[in-house]
Amino acid sequence: MDKLTVVNIGGFGHSDAVFRDLVGMQEAELIGLAPAYKGEDISKFMKLEPGVGKKVYDDYKQMLRELKPDVAVISTRLDLIPLLVMDAADAGCHIIAEKPLALDLAMLEKVRKSVERNKINLTAMLTMRSDPQFVAARQVYDSGAIGEAVLVNARKSYKWGTRPDWFGDKDKYGGTIGWVGIHAFDYINYITGLGFTKVAAMQGNFAHSERSACEDNCALVAELGNGGHATISVDYCRPEVAPTHGDDWIRIVGTKGALEASGSKKECSVISKDKGSFQYPLPDGKAKIFSRFLLNVLGGKSNDEIAQVSFMLTKVCLIAREAAQKNKVLNIE
Repeated sequence: MDKLTVVNIGGFGHSDAVFRDLVGMQEAELIGLAPAYKGEDISKFMKLEPGVGKKVYDDYKQMLRELKPDVAVISTRLDLIPLLVMDAADAGCHIIAEKPLALDLAMLEKVRKSVERNKINLTAMLTMRSDPQFVAARQVYDSGAIGEAVLVNARKSYKWGTRPDWFGDKDKYGGTIGWVGIHAFDYINYITGLGFTKVAAMQGNFAHSERSACEDNCALVAELGNGGHATISVDYCRPEVAPTHGDDWIRIVGTKGALEASGSKKECSVISKDKGSFQYPLPDGKAKIFSRFLLNVLGGKSNDEIAQVSFMLTKVCLIAREAAQKNKVLNIE
């Protein structure tokens, strides 16, 4: 095989991030698009390169049967993601899927077994790993300049903008911790390499009663795998006049110093006992994380690590949601 064939299923979410990596790739080609459910609008992705002019199906199962793609990109309403992942896995496709991978732990386990049974590669759309400020923060942390993480603070703040009707249906949306909070858990893990052992959370809808089932503010505390701690705040209350849609930020206090990385400010600031205070340079542009995944598939290399992270982060978010609902601190096995 000298080129991967790729299809896109769905019309919502972060497929545009995958498309951005596909543009100019000689090793992979988008060959078809389809909605995930009847009536879903996929025009957003049809208008983006490399989706322009590609074959469009009304039924994604027919597309999988006829085109027999190597890779399926799945990005749609959140309750449908696990079902689509299992269908694509049964069709022999490697998968790039929107997150979270499921809205309950029982379904998450079904998805895991399907991926393992079909021996396919999977990654969730953990798009924050491509952002320059977090790539820079990981480089600083790996250098040892701030030592080992003791305390981490992370923020995800988004504009409300226009949200689909189904954001107001808890059975279809699942919760803001899973949709947005997962990014914060992810970049904590990505930068420090640490997992999570306990979590507590609170959540509510304060300012968007038209989508009352969609939490617009969440506050979480987690114990890190090394015994340190992390706080995460998530909100949909960023002012519409702000210069960027999101305000993604992390602060890591380590045994030898501290760093702060901000997406809206495009900077990574470091204070180090050994190296003093400095601005660490950000890489140019976004890291091509999905190109890397596809090239591994093409080359027969394992993507097991990112698959495990994708399942782990989904599980952490589902337990965090349960912790908020039960008003308890819950262990994460």
